[in-house]
Amino acid sequence: MKKLLLLLFVLGLATFSYAQEDRFETISFGADFFRRETLPKPMVREVVGGTVIQVLYEGEEWEQNLERKSAFEYACRLLEEQMPTALPLKVNARFGRLRGNNVIANTALCFDSCNMAPGGYPYIERVVRPTTKYRFRDNGLTGMNVARSYFNNPDGVITFSDNDIFSYSLDSVVEDKYDFVTVVLRELCKTFGFCFTPRGDNINKVIQLEKGSFVRYDELVLSPDFDIFSQEYDLVGAYNRATSGNAIIEFSYGDSYGLYSPSMFENGRSLSFFKADEANTETRLMQPDLPRGTSIRNIGKWFRPFLRAMDWYTDIAVGGGGGGQGNATSTSTDKVKAYGKELSFDKSLKNRSVNSIVSYNYLNEMKRSSSDEVYDYVRQFMTYPELNMSSQHTLLGWSISILRKDGTWDIVKTANVMLPEIKFSTSEIDPVKALDYIRSSDGYLRCKLAHLDEDYYYDQSLPIPPGIYTFARYFLLDYLPQKPQLAFSKVMPQTRASDDEYYADVKIAFKNVEGTESILVEQLEEGAPVPFTFYVEDIRAGYFIASVDKEYSTTFRLRAMNKNGETISEQLLVSPLVPATYTLSSRVNKNVISLELRNSRKRNINKLITDYKVLDLKSSMIVQEGKVLDNNIDINSLGKGVYGLQVADEDGKSYNTKFIK
Repeated sequence: MKKLLLLLFVLGLATFSYAQEDRFETISFGADFFRRETLPKPMVREVVGGTVIQVLYEGEEWEQNLERKSAFEYACRLLEEQMPTALPLKVNARFGRLRGNNVIANTALCFDSCNMAPGGYPYIERVVRPTTKYRFRDNGLTGMNVARSYFNNPDGVITFSDNDIFSYSLDSVVEDKYDFVTVVLRELCKTFGFCFTPRGDNINKVIQLEKGSFVRYDELVLSPDFDIFSQEYDLVGAYNRATSGNAIIEFSYGDSYGLYSPSMFENGRSLSFFKADEANTETRLMQPDLPRGTSIRNIGKWFRPFLRAMDWYTDIAVGGGGGGQGNATSTSTDKVKAYGKELSFDKSLKNRSVNSIVSYNYLNEMKRSSSDEVYDYVRQFMTYPELNMSSQHTLLGWSISILRKDGTWDIVKTANVMLPEIKFSTSEIDPVKALDYIRSSDGYLRCKLAHLDEDYYYDQSLPIPPGIYTFARYFLLDYLPQKPQLAFSKVMPQTRASDDEYYADVKIAFKNVEGTESILVEQLEEGAPVPFTFYVEDIRAGYFIASVDKEYSTTFRLRAMNKNGETISEQLLVSPLVPATYTLSSRVNKNVISLELRNSRKRNINKLITDYKVLDLKSSMIVQEGKVLDNNIDINSLGKGVYGLQVADEDGKSYNTKFIK
């Protein structure tokens, strides 16, 4: 029955023969001037697939500055909307020292050596790993002999300059810095193979090529100088084009773009960007030398043809037909399903994608060549889940699923295949599980409708069992705000009249604001009966500044709100910046010792004393111990004499004094 789970993995089968991994590093420069400009994302956008880009953050600075995480993940959400569904992609991100003037980032592309040819033609290619992840999911497991650990390997490694040169706002840049979201988008596009890897020789005026070392992007750029029969390149002709100022790349017939091709070949830059053209907003993201102050959220219409040219078979996901394991049709940001309303999906054409009829017989001829671990991992990302409503055919039925942060789908509603429709409401979503759902760049839940039905009208005279009708499509669902995550970032530079002021300004960073309209901060100071509240002025900046008492702890909590309701964050405790010094005072009144822990602050907060020990100073023996009630100790049982007293406060800190009875 497990073979049935590969139902739509096996169409359009290609053979993969994994061999080894290698990397290629490329450096990005920023322009040394400021130009305030914002190219927003289109209000109405097609949302294509169910891919998730997962980020491994290296270094403590990410946790200390959550606005950096927020900006990076926002860039991922923007790019995911334009990608056909692949296995989860993994990117390592870090900050480090980069050499060179105006160097803002360094990206390592990761490659696999694979046999990508349909039908198993023995031709090994050097392929960027995101393409491998797409083709692996789309074409099933046959011929791809890898271990489960392969899927944990990074698909790209990005190092950003650790200089203070970035703005982390999700929207526009208001300071003389590079827009981090734009930089991340550019570097992620490089990990997909948007990079020319051969080097140029400006002395001999040739492009240096080594057979078997170039990748798909290189082939597209060099195609006019490539002899398909001899597999030879015109190295001089390639150099002349690369330095002509008029080099182009053609992703498909008639779909060409000008490339950056200055008169002297610049390694890592020439042919690795679109031609500089400020008027061409569609290619601005990947034009050379990003200025400070410029933020770009419009990826451009070139991206999907580019992926298709990189051997992602389809520029959009088409349901049921079109090869591989069967993708779902795209949706659009102007077709968002409303929060709180009952949704109904039926078998009408408006819900269908391209129908395909798949034979069970064909499926049963397939054999798995990968380990059970790999098989079990990949099948989590299938378009059509295992519903187990039919003992014979486990995939048949209706299902509605929501995409998780790990790229798998949570099935939130199922219905029998015989029912004419499936209904669903946001009230059926488990709010705890919803914390693990990934959002779109606008904050919507990313959902999928799938339906598999038997083909009842087949030719009964044929000696084969019926096939099935399939359709699946994505849709966006409005929902409550995400749960904010917040962290203490740093103490801001002193701006008050003197350094001995009681208060200091601190920066609190937060993330998960897509879909949030406003954030209310609840700030509770130690010893205060109730918190005071204020709204974050710019939630897209990813942080706020708060004034706290230096010597006492402060607790913060965020309420994220939108038109559908609110979501409350966990509490963040900010410890005292300058811990207060307490003095123990004691007073003996007959058989009772009254204690108090105080400091010299005008706004005094007494510390609670919890435990005590009385020592005989002559013998150094403990003669009495216990819990302190109301800061008083009963010493009625002690004889006259001089004693030592040791007490502990609520934080476990000890204090010592003496008393005479």
